[in-house]
Amino acid sequence: MISIFSSSRNPGPGEGSNRKLSCLLLLLGVLASASFAVGGTKSATLSWDPNQESDLAGYRVYYGDKARKYQSDEYVGNTTSHRIDGLEAGKRYYFVVSALDHAGNESGFSNEVSIVTPADDGGDDQEPETGSEATLGRLAYNFPNPFRINQEVTAIRYELDAAGEVTIQILDASTNLVKTLAKNALKRAGEHTEDRWDGRNRHGDFVANGVYYCSIRVNNEQKMIKIALTR
Repeated sequence: MISIFSSSRNPGPGEGSNRKLSCLLLLLGVLASASFAVGGTKSATLSWDPNQESDLAGYRVYYGDKARKYQSDEYVGNTTSHRIDGLEAGKRYYFVVSALDHAGNESGFSNEVSIVTPADDGGDDQEPETGSEATLGRLAYNFPNPFRINQEVTAIRYELDAAGEVTIQILDASTNLVKTLAKNALKRAGEHTEDRWDGRNRHGDFVANGVYYCSIRVNNEQKMIKIALTR
C-alpha cells in the first residue's frame, strides 16, 4: 500500500487566489489493462481516496513518461477512479492527481505512482489475455458496516480466483444507480480492498441515511453486499 502524501502549491496564472487546497490523496492502485488494445495502445485505471474539502469541484489527473514531468492531463470531475486510454505498449508511465475547488484553485499533487504497460505479444490479430475465466470468491463484504457518513469510508472486500475485469456499483434500495466505483477495471487475482465508498452519489452529494447495496460484477457473475449508512 502506498503511503499518503500531502503537498500544496501556489495557484497558477488565472487561478486568481493564493488559497491552497489540501490534497490528501491515497492512490490505491494503477493497473495496466491488457484487455483494451487498439492499434497497439493500452489503458490504465487509477483510483484514489476522496478529498474532504467542502468546496471540492473535482480532480485532475496528470501523466507522462517522465517522473514529475507530465505531458498530459485530464479533468475527470468529482469521481475517485478514471481510466486513461491511448498509452503506448511496453512503456513506463507516471501518474498524479490534484484536487480543484469551485473557484478554480488547485491543490498540490498526490503521491506519484507508475506502471509499465504490457508489451504486445505479436501481430495485430493476436488478442491479449483478458482474464475471461475469472470468478468471484465465496466471501464479499464491506467494512466498516454500518459506516458513518462524512466521518468514515467503507472498503469493499472481495476475492478473484484469476485476473479479470470488475465493475463495482452502489445502488439504492430500489436498485437505482447511486455511484460507480469501478467500471471494467482489470484486477489481479487475489484479495481486493482498494475500492471504497464515502457515502456520496455520482454528483458528489452525500446520500441519505439508510440501506444501500454494492454490486460486484465480473463476467456474468454478480455478488450483492448490503450496506448500512448512518450519521
